[in-house]
Amino acid sequence: MKLQPVYIIEDLEQLKTVSDPLRAKVLLYLIEKAYTGQQLAKLLGMARAKVHYHLNELEKHSLISVVRTELKNGIVQKFYRAVARGFVPSEALLPYVSEVENYYRETTLNVLGRARLRAIAAPEEAFQIPSSDRALWHRMSTQLEVKMSREKFAEWLSKFRALIFELDGQQEETGEWFYLTTVGFQINEPSFAMDEEEER
Repeated sequence: MKLQPVYIIEDLEQLKTVSDPLRAKVLLYLIEKAYTGQQLAKLLGMARAKVHYHLNELEKHSLISVVRTELKNGIVQKFYRAVARGFVPSEALLPYVSEVENYYRETTLNVLGRARLRAIAAPEEAFQIPSSDRALWHRMSTQLEVKMSREKFAEWLSKFRALIFELDGQQEETGEWFYLTTVGFQINEPSFAMDEEEER
């Protein structure tokens, strides 16, 4: 099953469904690949009944679907998968500020959590560097705080997204797998100390 790039959430009940922290986490796993309820329960360290309840809610609201079934020891196992790589609330739902905020906050936290797990599981060579020339490195880890208008930041994000789509379109048959995750959002105040020149 090929996932849609983006699914537009048109219904408030759908938005409430994906705003739940556990369902947001389940959905992130199901964007990556298909899982059974039992597999998800093991990954999340939770009771199967609780995970199946949340899977039913996601399926009821058309956010996931069963992509295949397998018979194992006389029991039919359902493999679920998200219907899209990303979920975006429609313009009509933007007045429901708290639900939209909860959804994006949970999504951001889950992406960061998955990135942490991917870094822990990565092979040792992922963090070795071939030389002191950073241009030759095949890894990056960056934090940056910038002060600019929302419009300017949105303009930059648009260019960055275009680069991400370009990268995704350049996949090769041979080579190594690389993982890339990014998050960006407004903050109240900077955490990094300013340079001496800026402090004067």
